[in-house]
Amino acid sequence: MNFPPSQMQPSSNTLRSPVFLPDELVTEVLSSLPVKSFMRMRCLSKFSNSLYTNPIFIRMHLRRSAQNPHLALGTSKTKTLVPFPVCHLLENPQVTLTDEPHYLIDNVCLVRSNNHIFHRIVGSCNGLICLFTYYITPINLHFRFRFWNPSTRIISKVLGNLCIFGDRVNRQTYRVNQPRFFKFSFGYDNLTSNFKIVLLNFQPHNANIIETKVLSLVDNIWRNIQNFPVFPLLFMYRFNRSAFDGVYLSGTVNWLAVFDSKVKSLENYVIISLDLGNERYTQMQLPHGFDEMPRVDPTIRLLTNSLCFSYDFRQTHFVIWRMMEFGVQESWTQFLTIRYLNLGIDYNFGDKKFYLVPLHLSMNGDTLILASSLEDQAMLYNIRDNNVERTRITDKIGWFSVKEYVESLVSISD
Repeated sequence: MNFPPSQMQPSSNTLRSPVFLPDELVTEVLSSLPVKSFMRMRCLSKFSNSLYTNPIFIRMHLRRSAQNPHLALGTSKTKTLVPFPVCHLLENPQVTLTDEPHYLIDNVCLVRSNNHIFHRIVGSCNGLICLFTYYITPINLHFRFRFWNPSTRIISKVLGNLCIFGDRVNRQTYRVNQPRFFKFSFGYDNLTSNFKIVLLNFQPHNANIIETKVLSLVDNIWRNIQNFPVFPLLFMYRFNRSAFDGVYLSGTVNWLAVFDSKVKSLENYVIISLDLGNERYTQMQLPHGFDEMPRVDPTIRLLTNSLCFSYDFRQTHFVIWRMMEFGVQESWTQFLTIRYLNLGIDYNFGDKKFYLVPLHLSMNGDTLILASSLEDQAMLYNIRDNNVERTRITDKIGWFSVKEYVESLVSISD
């Protein structure tokens, strides 16, 4: 059949013109992908592959990943650390965690020794999880750190080797089941674009002095800074100490503390904030609405990028305040008051102390995840509907030690 020229059908051998996407569009699309998907797309072109190490793209990807937070769940039985998407936990509280060897803490830390060895999570910042190992030799206590990006599966070399206590400690005087008089925090110094670790080292034999050291990962050197000015609550507890961990926010690490560890009064509480840039302390007062002494000590936590203060009220309610503008006392706003009955909690425990700690607030503000010292499962409290559901995770999770985590392309050299 003959067709007029204008109606001729294209030949099957005709080559289609290639479609070129502008670099700006490629950058926009790839920055919105999970890390695993992005890694698969690197082979598309030289340009897409170059984004993997582009500092501007890495920061753009990090900002967008913050919209899909994860919780780094540590299991006590299998000793794994699994980053788990919060949205999946909210959609289905019944979870079976992966047992990939990649998530085994022993494999990540890679420490082999005949001495007593312990692995712990310091914290998470910009997609990196800071892990430390400490081990006891006949005369010393040694620390070493590694920085792990679970998304890219890149682990740093061992950094921050530190020995403390010297010959004052041996296996007879420092048993492995004694309280640990040290605590580390992990954060990012925006001023120098540098990750830092902060050590609080309590010396009970020396007039309750809290020695403070800072490790800068740029030079891998520990330095002494001004001693901690008051007494952090975390050293007042042998158990549930993670409930009082330092909170990283906007280039600072923040601790709830008391002026005098032997005095119980509202005026005794204070928030101490350490600026990782100038390495100086400032003090922040608690909300003026905190006007009645709780049965157990309050806590501070980070919820949707705001510093939050929470406490028990008369053994019937759990109260959360939010600092709307960090560092501004007048910006404290009462956020939530939750009846324990709505959480399915009977507070009739006699003299037994009960701790409730908020772990995460969903991006839409509808659901609050809480950890309880009385339960092995976390609580998912729906603020809008005023009801609660428990997680159903077969692995035993150390909920007080759970850290919020976001996927990123950041490495320790960035």
